[in-house]
Amino acid sequence: MSSNVQALHPSKVIPQEWVVSHQSIQAGGLIVEHHFEEPAEVTAPALTHHMLTITLSHGNTRQVTRLGRQEYDGPQPPGMFFLAAADDTPCRWAWESVDEAIMFVVDPLHLQVVAAENGYGAAERLELKKLTSGMDPLLEMLAKQYLAEMQQEGLGGRLYCESLGNLFLLHLLRNYCHQPPKFRQYAAGLGDKRLKRVLAYIDAHLGENIGLQELATIAGLSQCHFSEMFKQSLGAPPYRYVLLQRIERAKRYLQQGDLPINEIALLCGFADQSHLTKHFKKSVGMTPRTFRHR
Repeated sequence: MSSNVQALHPSKVIPQEWVVSHQSIQAGGLIVEHHFEEPAEVTAPALTHHMLTITLSHGNTRQVTRLGRQEYDGPQPPGMFFLAAADDTPCRWAWESVDEAIMFVVDPLHLQVVAAENGYGAAERLELKKLTSGMDPLLEMLAKQYLAEMQQEGLGGRLYCESLGNLFLLHLLRNYCHQPPKFRQYAAGLGDKRLKRVLAYIDAHLGENIGLQELATIAGLSQCHFSEMFKQSLGAPPYRYVLLQRIERAKRYLQQGDLPINEIALLCGFADQSHLTKHFKKSVGMTPRTFRHR
């Protein structure tokens, strides 16, 4: 990026006094932010990070997005997104209603690492497309899943957020690069030795805040590669497997004695008793207290 251009982090493009409410989740080189934004007009001479923003609200009025010489001026339906790449391109946005949106902020270096780990041979020439408007059902679904995670105060947990982030980054690489990547093909499954090491680690650290990178490192793989092969081996993604193991351990504690449920929640890796109860009821069909006294 040329030194005479003032570059801005995307999360600082919209002044905080214009943001009615704000929530965020950070997973590696990806930040996901939820905004309600007052009508405004903003400009940025350049961006240090890639930014993809998806509209969630209905009833939005006119939207203007200008990325260099590209411009969109028109309606802003739910699910519409724009993609601004991290480069010297000046950007401008204007909107005329209170808009609800999810903003994905991606560190370009992190995206290159993800590309290289997955066999994208052109990682050193990685260049994202600039789109002033677009519709993508998968991106909209991911935005809504992150929003639900924020509203439920991290109910899915760290593994879940990191898994969503990997899915988002791979989708970005596969669909929004100027040079379509050809990803490396992998053999199915982790193999017995790797799988045993990973499952043993999960069992030994179930009460802790396990991260996807930790499990991938134990397997000697990248996060994206590990997630795919783990699911091939066990039929469930890592976050789902860990959640089910925590619930099974909670069942054993509940059956064994009178240990307080709030203590059981912490021993099994849940944030608190409420966190355990929500997942337990969803999986087992009853609350931990009912399960204990049935």
